[in-house]
Amino acid sequence: MRILTKEQLNIMNDWMQTKARPYDRAKWNYLFNGGSKDTIIEEMLKYQNGDGGMGSGFEADVLCPLSAAIPTAEAIFQAYEYELDCSSEWFKAILSYFEKSVQDIPKYWEDSPKEAMDYPHAPWWNYEPCTVFNPNPCAVVASAMIRYGTDSQKELGNKIAADCFKLLLSNDFCGDHDTLNMQALVEQLLQIKSPLISDEVMGSMRRRILDNTCFDISKYDGYYFTPLDFVSSPDSIWYDDVKHGIEQTFDFWLDNINEQGVWNPNFSWGIDSDVSRQVTKNWKGYIAVKRARILLNFGRIEK
Repeated sequence: MRILTKEQLNIMNDWMQTKARPYDRAKWNYLFNGGSKDTIIEEMLKYQNGDGGMGSGFEADVLCPLSAAIPTAEAIFQAYEYELDCSSEWFKAILSYFEKSVQDIPKYWEDSPKEAMDYPHAPWWNYEPCTVFNPNPCAVVASAMIRYGTDSQKELGNKIAADCFKLLLSNDFCGDHDTLNMQALVEQLLQIKSPLISDEVMGSMRRRILDNTCFDISKYDGYYFTPLDFVSSPDSIWYDDVKHGIEQTFDFWLDNINEQGVWNPNFSWGIDSDVSRQVTKNWKGYIAVKRARILLNFGRIEK
């Protein structure tokens, strides 16, 4: 069983302390240096606007200061990942933002506003009107509304969840980020023993995870979801579904630590500029703490 050595962790720690965004550094320090969740929240809230939504590069590929659905949904994912207090006012403000900004379009919210095009952004975030429903980010938003929202938010969350499960149970296309959002919805509903979860839903969720998991390590330099994108701990209920691909994913990670001691993202803006280089650096920090947390969860870091 291969592990991240103490020396590799120390080199990575040095990089995180000097090069990472303060927000990603706060997560790192919580995991490895006795930091607190309060500091994670303090750094996260620097990206939260008065309307409750997140902007200003919280999702590193969109630098627009205005609130947008995708970066705000990322805050929900982070709250789940680090078990932050979802009864706090900052989280309530996120749910309020989503409730007040819901639109009459097939997927309830545009990923980012048209105004975001006036600011640096990745080419895959070029504005396109929404024409079909997809669960990104609707499903994770619905999960938070159902579990933590007001009565009106719960009602909206259940409406969205119905659309999500209709797609989940169908044979219509459901991509990797769609599936990740659906997974969050299912996991949150399982925790509250929701009657919305059935054997059929669970079977379809497993099917979608397998459909969107790449087990071919030769493709991992490209943009593909690996088993460890859907399973971050051996305690995951999806672990048995993808366990045959986990060892090779760890091998790929450990074989591809760069000369700086972290990982390069497997995507880029396709241009070279001061902004794009800074965004790449931000992604390096995000990826480092995300992968280090998973390595820690699996006992893959030398003690």
